[in-house]
Amino acid sequence: METGSLPDVKARSLPNMKTRNIQSMEMLEHQNYGPGKVTLAETSPFPVQRIEKKMVWIKACNALIVVMLFTALAGLSVGLHSLYQLQHQVTQMNQIDGNPQSTPQKQTGAEGKRELTSNIKMAAHLTGKSTAAGSDRLMWEHQLGNAFMEGMVYKDSALVINKTGNYFIYSKIHFRGMNCQSAPLHQTILQRDTSYRIDLSLMRVREVNYCTGSRWWEKGTFQAGMFHLNEGTELFVSVSHPSSVSSDEFLTFFGLYKI
Repeated sequence: METGSLPDVKARSLPNMKTRNIQSMEMLEHQNYGPGKVTLAETSPFPVQRIEKKMVWIKACNALIVVMLFTALAGLSVGLHSLYQLQHQVTQMNQIDGNPQSTPQKQTGAEGKRELTSNIKMAAHLTGKSTAAGSDRLMWEHQLGNAFMEGMVYKDSALVINKTGNYFIYSKIHFRGMNCQSAPLHQTILQRDTSYRIDLSLMRVREVNYCTGSRWWEKGTFQAGMFHLNEGTELFVSVSHPSSVSSDEFLTFFGLYKI
């Protein structure tokens, strides 16, 4: 039996070995990378954490946008309200300018001050107060209780007139005592003019036979009238029995007001 040379056998067996090697590699590859396995590229983890971070950031941005929008709306509402109030004030000012007689309280500068001064009421009401011994001029309370001063001045038991004009003057003096006296009671309203520096009587009331016996007695005297008085004139009350005058503010008082 003839056999081929050794080189021919090697030459024929080489392709078979290559074929077997290829098949072996394919089988190995099939075993290592079966249908249930994937390549390295296919098994790369999906970036879930990065997506979650982006979602949190997006939510924070949305919340910030909502807060900014709410703030803008609130500011717009406040601005509209302020604008409405300003427009309302401007309307009122236009009405005041168009009808100045309806708003006498509107005053500016020196003219306003003069107008305000002219509108001050000249009035005073003084009440009874203990009088110093030895003086027939009555002292008065001008601040406490029912007493008040408006546009007037009280100085040294006298009311001082601040503005020339016509005044209504009144005086009520209440006398009382334990023993009856024969001397008459009288009260006089006097004025002291700064020009002449003398005391002139304006009104006088006189009471006689006001008591009998030796028991407690009381007698009230009242007088009132209207007079024209000059600025600076001083008014005061003189009585016959100053120690017998009651200091009760409801029984003894003196006052005036400008007409």
